[in-house]
Amino acid sequence: GLNRVIFHPYTFKQLSEIVQARLGPDLSSLFDKDSLDLICRKVSSISGDVRRVLQICSQTLDMAQLDKSSKKVTLEHVQKTFERLYTSTRTICIRNLNPVQRKVLEAIQDELSYGKGREITTINAIYDRLDKKEYSFTDVRRICAHLSACGLLLLDKTSTSIARQSVRLSMPIHLLIFALKNNT
Repeated sequence: GLNRVIFHPYTFKQLSEIVQARLGPDLSSLFDKDSLDLICRKVSSISGDVRRVLQICSQTLDMAQLDKSSKKVTLEHVQKTFERLYTSTRTICIRNLNPVQRKVLEAIQDELSYGKGREITTINAIYDRLDKKEYSFTDVRRICAHLSACGLLLLDKTSTSIARQSVRLSMPIHLLIFALKNNT
C-alpha cells in the first residue's frame, strides 16, 4: 500500500565511494581529490543525500569547464558553487530571520527530519516541540503565517482546525538544513 521507504543519510566515505564509482576512470581527469572530498564532506554533514552530491558535482564541473584557466575542478570552483548556494533567495531569507522565527523553523525541521520521512506536519505538532514557557500557540501560528508569506512554508488554508492546519516546506528539507547550519 502506502509504505514509505526511508533512505538514511550516507556517510562521507559512502558518498565518496558512490561518486568515484559513478565517475569511474574519468574521476582523476575531472576532479582534484581535495575538491571531491570537500563536496562529499559538506553534503554528508548536512543531509547525506547522494543526489545532492551528484548535483553539486555537476554544477561545479559546469563552472570549471567555463573556466579556461583550469582543466580540473579545483577547491576554488567548489567554494564558488557553495557560495552560490549560500546566496540563494531562501537561504538569505532564513539568515535574516530573528531568533524566534529561526526556533520555529528548527522545530519544523525536527518534525520533518529525514528519519521520519514525513513532508507534512501541523501547527500543533510544531508547538509541541517548542518550550511552552517561551512561545504561545498564537505566537507559533503567527510565525508560521509570516514564514508562509516569506515563501518558506506552505499552509493549508482549507483546514477547519487551526491546531491541525497542515504545514509543509516550500523547499527540500536538505536546503533548510543547509541554510540553518550555515547561518550560525
